[in-house]
Amino acid sequence: MYKSVFSKYLSIISLVVVLGFLVMMLFQLFLTTNALADEKKELLLKNAESIAQHTAASADVTLDKSGAVVYRLDGNRLKPLLSLVSEAIDATLLITDAQGDVLLAAGTADDMQFERTVSLSTFVGGVGSEYYGIGTLGGLLDGGHHVAALPVVIQGDLVLGYIVAYTPNDAFVETVKSNISIYVYSVLGALILCFGFVWLMTDRFVRPLREMAAAAHSFAEGDFSPRVKVKGKDEVAQLGEALNGMAVSLSSVEMMRRSFIANVSHELKTPMTTIAGFIDGMLDGTIPKEKQAQYMKIVSDEVKRLSRLVRSMLDLSRIDSGELKMNTTQLDLTDIVVNVLVSSEQRIEKKRLSITGVEDCDSVKVWGDYDLLNQVLYNLLDNAIKFTDEGGNIHIHLYREDGRAHVSIRNTGEGIPPEEMPQIFERFYKSDRSRSLDKNGVGLGLYIVHTVIRLHGGEIAVRSIQGEYTEFAFWLPENGDNH
Repeated sequence: MYKSVFSKYLSIISLVVVLGFLVMMLFQLFLTTNALADEKKELLLKNAESIAQHTAASADVTLDKSGAVVYRLDGNRLKPLLSLVSEAIDATLLITDAQGDVLLAAGTADDMQFERTVSLSTFVGGVGSEYYGIGTLGGLLDGGHHVAALPVVIQGDLVLGYIVAYTPNDAFVETVKSNISIYVYSVLGALILCFGFVWLMTDRFVRPLREMAAAAHSFAEGDFSPRVKVKGKDEVAQLGEALNGMAVSLSSVEMMRRSFIANVSHELKTPMTTIAGFIDGMLDGTIPKEKQAQYMKIVSDEVKRLSRLVRSMLDLSRIDSGELKMNTTQLDLTDIVVNVLVSSEQRIEKKRLSITGVEDCDSVKVWGDYDLLNQVLYNLLDNAIKFTDEGGNIHIHLYREDGRAHVSIRNTGEGIPPEEMPQIFERFYKSDRSRSLDKNGVGLGLYIVHTVIRLHGGEIAVRSIQGEYTEFAFWLPENGDNH
């Protein structure tokens, strides 16, 4: 139905304005007509009462032969008064006897085209009753009139006749027309103002939305550079900030994706090139048969390297996609450390390394996935053995504290340069030293370590002093709570 935010705002605000003014107009008309009716009632009754008092005072009352009350009005005295009051209040005044015969009149009654008798019974409830209402004097008048009637009373309860006062109800119609005109023009003026206001406000609201739409289209096309200008602290500004934050995240993800592809391509290309070169050399005779065993050993190592890379990438894929389901059991970290050291005994003896701290470690049990935590400790100890200087020392410390299991592995050696510390847990990151010493590594070991420990609800940190040592330390919750 609506094609734009502007049309929505304009339609809604216009509807609210029109309904608001309509309600105000009806309420105002109700109050105005009631006030006018009360004013007319008071005016007619008050003046009718004054005329009744003068009529009663000037009436010549006698009794006829049958004892009935007979009275005469002094027309010369009452006529000027009646005309003056009629003109002053813009109403017709009638003086009737008790039967309704008009005795004296002032106002439009002088030109009345009906018999000069008022049917008092049609609007006066009973003898001596007071009346006020809107009517036609029993059909004698055309259209509604404000009508008031008061009895002329003498001697306490003797009713000589009635004072009837009436005025047309045209004032109500004129008031309604006037108010409607005022409110129609008011509504039109308000709509014009609202249109201008909505135009300005909608432009202010819609401009950032248009920028967001344009930015979103750019994001969809792979360009994450556009940013939305954020002003204020309202919901639109918060949406703009969220979109900018999303752009930063998408840009970071895109950079990681490109870096990942580049690193994987590099890591795959190097061993495959080596394997293809050596095998081609054997097939075409470039490599003599007596040396083929030596080169086949190199080919075997490269194949194993490829296998480790593929396995690590599969592990990463399962972790990143959330498909990795941990098989949580209670396990002993000390036992895992000992098993890894036993499996690495030949490498340790070959480099004449001393292992300290294990003999003093107590049993440290946690809830976690055995295979994943075994991979963590294997990677950390493998790195320690690999980068410890000849005849150096690896110190291992396991302990429990504040509901956490702590593990630290420190090895002597060159250490890690300070500028490389922030990137040490990133994917495919290999320091310059590790590139020369760890030619078979793919730069995913520490990233997997960091990810697995975070999955278990723990934290890992690295400390190093160049030329002295490198230490990796992590903790895990003993109860397995990773939230």
